[in-house]
Amino acid sequence: MDRYEIADQYTIAPAQTPPPDRSAYHDVLHSDFQGHYADGRDVWTAERAMRETPLLLMRALGGTESAHVLDIGTGHGRDAAILLDHGHRVTGIDIVTSPEWPVLTAGRPDRARFLTSSVLELEGSAEYDAALDNGCLHHQHPDDYPAYLRRIRALLRPGGLYTVSVFQSADERGRLFVNGASRLYQEFTTGELTDLVTGHGFEPVTSHLVPRTTPGRNYLVGTFRATEPGQAP
Repeated sequence: MDRYEIADQYTIAPAQTPPPDRSAYHDVLHSDFQGHYADGRDVWTAERAMRETPLLLMRALGGTESAHVLDIGTGHGRDAAILLDHGHRVTGIDIVTSPEWPVLTAGRPDRARFLTSSVLELEGSAEYDAALDNGCLHHQHPDDYPAYLRRIRALLRPGGLYTVSVFQSADERGRLFVNGASRLYQEFTTGELTDLVTGHGFEPVTSHLVPRTTPGRNYLVGTFRATEPGQAP
């Protein structure tokens, strides 16, 4: 299939090879996401399938109480709200500020904070018990995958969990797509996602397919554990 409709109601097509210039790609992401949120086109916010990812992270956390979770690409904070309601602490980051963040922090400033930041801009190290990445990795420029994953690894405590949801490829190999605003969409097979993440300081824990509304389309949700420094994954 060369073109198809996805959750944000945009038709996307196979990306050019090589993909767009990475030097300007941060501005592409910010502009496109800001436009979606401003115009109410962020249909993924209400997509029921996306709410499975924080539940899978909490399942992997098991009996851990009040884990400090980094919610990457928090958007309007729907996943953050789920984590907060289950007693966890949340730091939500996004490159686009949401007016709903103050509502989530009201009454629980000790457990919730939200920052306008990308992963690579976020300061600190070994601060989080877990990181939730519900649809951000697959929009990154492929050349930035190593730095992106290494930064998440550095932000996690040793043994911390990284749960990531990406577009699942129905074929033997994931393909790179692009929308009309030049935002990238990378599909992954289970093997591709596992090889990518474990190559940057993680070991696999679980893998799940989450069916989406569109028949034959799934999210691939993998949970990985940050390895000890010097430990082979």
